Amino acid sequence: MNKGYLPRKARKIVRALIEVVKPRKPGFDLPVEDEMLEFLDNFYSYFPWHMKLLFPVGLYLLEYGTFIFKAHLRPFTSLPLSEKEVYVTEWIESSMALRRDLIKGVKGLCLTAFYSIPQVMEHIEYDLTGHIERVNKGEPCDSEACKFFRDLGYDRNSPIPYPAYDRVDLITHDTPPPEGNTETKEVSE
Repeated sequence: MNKGYLPRKARKIVRALIEVVKPRKPGFDLPVEDEMLEFLDNFYSYFPWHMKLLFPVGLYLLEYGTFIFKAHLRPFTSLPLSEKEVYVTEWIESSMALRRDLIKGVKGLCLTAFYSIPQVMEHIEYDLTGHIERVNKGEPCDSEACKFFRDLGYDRNSPIPYPAYDRVDLITHDTPPPEGNTETKEVSE
């Protein structure tokens, strides 16, 4: 385990939060908390400077918010798992937008870490290589989903450039232009 980019206290808070938000189901509860923490720590190293300052502040608010919002004499990391779950749920359902947004962001990072683990991707039958190949061909999802959205008219949206393709319209590249419009629109950078 590396020294880490997050401050030690922030790592402890993230580890406690991972215990709460990590998806579990009977027969599939991998002990991947350390891998998730390392993923998050590495992800944090790529944050812009202002987020490197504010992210730990948000974590400390989660940690010591028990004193303010729950009138507990113990911080978040010292609570039993059942109380941590209730506390996080209160953050998710809070009337304060700041609390809701903070917990959504950190929970989203935790779930990204979880679903990035190869054993989890294998369990949910997610083929990362196949997905990347489809995206590089211009079909980011399966053909049934593409057909569904085309039938709704989403293929008539303005072109969206994709960095791997220079001057290629990924949304409409395989769809004929609307009747009466014979010229092809090119995407400029």
